[in-house]
Amino acid sequence: MRFFFIALATLLIIAGLSYNLSRADSCSSKTGFYVASLNQGIDPGAADFISSSVSIAEARCTSTFVLILNTFGGDGKSMDNIIGSISNFQGYGGNFITLIAPRGAHAFSAGSYIAEASNKIYMVPGTTIGSATPIVFNIPPGEENTTLTKDIQGFKTFMEALTTSFGRNGTAAGLMVTKGISYTAEQAKHLNVIDGVINATSVEDALTFLGVPAGTEINTPNFRSLFLSVISDPNVSGLLFLIGVISILVDLYHPTILLSVVGIVIIALALLGLGVFGASAVSIGLMAIGAAFIFLEVKTHHGISALVGVLIFALGFLLIFQTPPPSPPTSPLSHPQANFFSISPITYGFLFAISSLAVIASIYLYRVREAIMKKKSALDPSRLIGMKGRMETDLEPNGYATATIGSELWTVTSDERIARGELVKVKEVLGLKLVVEKVRDEHS
Repeated sequence: MRFFFIALATLLIIAGLSYNLSRADSCSSKTGFYVASLNQGIDPGAADFISSSVSIAEARCTSTFVLILNTFGGDGKSMDNIIGSISNFQGYGGNFITLIAPRGAHAFSAGSYIAEASNKIYMVPGTTIGSATPIVFNIPPGEENTTLTKDIQGFKTFMEALTTSFGRNGTAAGLMVTKGISYTAEQAKHLNVIDGVINATSVEDALTFLGVPAGTEINTPNFRSLFLSVISDPNVSGLLFLIGVISILVDLYHPTILLSVVGIVIIALALLGLGVFGASAVSIGLMAIGAAFIFLEVKTHHGISALVGVLIFALGFLLIFQTPPPSPPTSPLSHPQANFFSISPITYGFLFAISSLAVIASIYLYRVREAIMKKKSALDPSRLIGMKGRMETDLEPNGYATATIGSELWTVTSDERIARGELVKVKEVLGLKLVVEKVRDEHS
């Protein structure tokens, strides 16, 4: 048995070496271009798109990867993943070029780090790069100055390391972090923050300048990447979470099963998005506790449980954006983690609106259910008591006959004889039969 495991391990090692050798042989001559266009925020979807694009480019033995970039920035974790993909392509022996285009495009915030991680950076006139100061949350009280300075210094060092490793001006690039400075294409070229300005009016012309053959496909994010971008937005995930909770709440009042299934699926999607974004277990836990209090409204019916629930949910939701303070870089090419965006007024407005909706919906649904419960069903025979009708057949004492009551035919009985055509009134309901009496005065 021991010999068997040794032999198996040897075969696996040989197979692995053979695979690497065959891969190396298959890519012994790297040629061609792979072009990808990223025109969105730096988020998990963007990271997935760049990672998959780099993998495809490597599988095709592509020598040059051109990234057409236009972004306002995004979260640090996704930025780090994209820079890792760029590093992988460079380690494979490829040349990674970032092209900031078309006119009016920008590589702000996390986008500027991605650009500086490239072998070459080109811009077209009318574009900008910079504004790379990270947004740091959860700084301990009394340490605002020292902690913020340390964190900014960490990102400055990282930016300088990226820039100088490709022979560009690390000092000018560092100012994009410490001072939040942005440069036009001409300023960036003059300061050697980028490698060149391409005097082109279109992306196609700029690609031609770089040597990309005409007709080369410009790849854009696929459905999976776009889905990750949407679902990883904490605003969207938070909205989905509450929609799922409200769906289940509605189903608790008016059981259909379908709404509960839909609600569970929606909550699962929300949790997936929050996980992709990197929300902490504490924030997700608080949102779940808030949902539990909202469900408790089914028992309490006074609105307080729902209100407490949405307050706890709101706290958990806001904590999603509160990433821990980044730590200092461990090496010149590593960097601390932080977000490059803050909570917008739109986020607060969304949170207030959807939370108010949850409270109102929980109270309203109970009131609707209460009203429905008090209302007699159209199929409830007791609603016929006191109603009048006319005999359709003769009725003998304690026998059974047919009468029209409320536009419907009913089986009726009575302790007196009632002839066909006579007017009767319902006294009592016995199961699905009606006890009637003769109406002697039609005005009574």
